[in-house]
Amino acid sequence: MPKLLNRIVLIAALTMLSACASTFRSDVTTFISEPVPTAGKVAVIPMDEKKRDSLEYRDYAAIIGSKLATLGYTQAGNDKPDLIVGFDVLINDGREKIETRPTAHASFYWTSGWYWGRFWGPYPADPFWHDTDLVARTVYNVMLKMEVRKPNGDLIYEGRAESEVRSRVLPELVPKLAEALFKDFPGENGKTKRVVIDLDKKK
Repeated sequence: MPKLLNRIVLIAALTMLSACASTFRSDVTTFISEPVPTAGKVAVIPMDEKKRDSLEYRDYAAIIGSKLATLGYTQAGNDKPDLIVGFDVLINDGREKIETRPTAHASFYWTSGWYWGRFWGPYPADPFWHDTDLVARTVYNVMLKMEVRKPNGDLIYEGRAESEVRSRVLPELVPKLAEALFKDFPGENGKTKRVVIDLDKKK
């Protein structure tokens, strides 16, 4: 019986952890100086000129371009763009974060005692007791920044999606950050919202 109870509690704890792992959370902040056109020809380029020849950043530009396409924008190509969309991806060197991991124990033991002058027992006491382990993990802050300018250079939109992650694999993170950033695009001026993406729906 103790082994069975211990297994049940551990399975429940693991189920809770896996549920957390199946979502991607991001804080999205937006600033808007004037209404962003809802359609038009766009050019998507890295903000950092040094990254404009990068094959990696071409892939990221394609991801952002595909998100814009779903909203009705088209790639300018060799034509003059109506809007210039700049972007950048930033990630820090990480920091150690202490987290608690649930552990569970199950045991039956027989005890007895006095209660209001009467002998009470034997009875199974404390069939479950829970504990936590402290685990040190390295976490990183990753950010996708995006801006929208008119051809004359006027800045009309700034947005960023930020997340705390355990991996520095940017090709896996950028599509998730882009999805968070384009949730209800362009958003509200000066607002930060928490966007939660259900990764199970992506499979």
